[in-house]
Amino acid sequence: MAYFGFHAFQSFAEGEVTPEVAHEIGVKLANELWGDRFEVVVSTHINTKHIHNHFCLNSVSFKDGKKYYDNRNTYAVMRNTSDRLCEEYNLSVIKEKASPKSKLKYDNFYKNEVQRSDFYNTVKEDIDYAIGQAYSYNDFLGIMKKLKYEVINRSGKLSVRPLDRKRNIRIERAFGEDYSIQNITKRIFETEEIREPFPEARVIKEKRRYTYKSRTNPFIKKKKVTGIRALYLYYCYLFRVYPQKPRTNTRRVISKELREEIKKMDKISNEAEFLHKTGIQTEEELLKYKSSSITNKNELKSKRANLWKKYHRAKTENDKQEILQTINELTKEIDKLKYEQEMIEDIESRIPQMKPNIKELEGKEKSKQEKSKERSE
Repeated sequence: MAYFGFHAFQSFAEGEVTPEVAHEIGVKLANELWGDRFEVVVSTHINTKHIHNHFCLNSVSFKDGKKYYDNRNTYAVMRNTSDRLCEEYNLSVIKEKASPKSKLKYDNFYKNEVQRSDFYNTVKEDIDYAIGQAYSYNDFLGIMKKLKYEVINRSGKLSVRPLDRKRNIRIERAFGEDYSIQNITKRIFETEEIREPFPEARVIKEKRRYTYKSRTNPFIKKKKVTGIRALYLYYCYLFRVYPQKPRTNTRRVISKELREEIKKMDKISNEAEFLHKTGIQTEEELLKYKSSSITNKNELKSKRANLWKKYHRAKTENDKQEILQTINELTKEIDKLKYEQEMIEDIESRIPQMKPNIKELEGKEKSKQEKSKERSE
């Protein structure tokens, strides 16, 4: 079934908000979630006791032509973004409660999305880097600005936004308690890292070079530079004046965008390796493998659940340790299958984009064969 659009809505507590403020929040929500890739209409309704917003989203991106995929993870991100905006306006939000009819917890889906998202991971890396390089909280804010982030403090809660993006991230909610203002300040004073004079140039050090020595001591590190030469190189580094002959461990500046692309490339490389190892060549084979993988994972989960029951009934410590060891081995297998399923789902999401390209390549190959046949005749 083809979807031409998606519908979502956002409701507010009775008598808590005016239509103007509700619409303002709705527009901000739409901009953060979809505004950089998808067309969306925001409509504010006042025909019920609870003022609410409706969102009508075009399923095809105006930027790259790709389809919007709606799932529990994207819904969890929408819920958390809506809650953050409401809290910024001092409005109430619904706290998640355990439902007796359903075991779903959308906080877990949100955490899962944060862990899997290259965007969130890149932001987290930059925040950790800024904390490690800062001497004080104000210094941390300055470094984040140099790294091209806007830092917003509303009601004592920090949100950050890359200047090239529309989405804000409430960092304490996304990454945990270590990212509250108090804990960030504490981490800054407890950090004992070597500070770099130009934090806006995010760098990655190349691996150290090793020299072959002998069979008894096959690899040794190159001798560390000391004395006047070390002092000279240090001042060259501070003033950005380097010797004409670059050292073998030259630093390379890698932008935030390039790091995200590298992660995507690694992801696609792992997926290609997975397809090669499993011998999957068609979409049908991929779906068959996915179904088998899900069945295996569910069986392993059932075994693990039974083992936990057995663990709680065990009387001796030795029996408990043996059961725990088996549980850990099963958990590793389950994690492996879960990772495979994530790769399969990512491959599935790209199949609609790949099909036209494959047809084009097949057409060109067929044309080449026909021309070759005509020449031979």
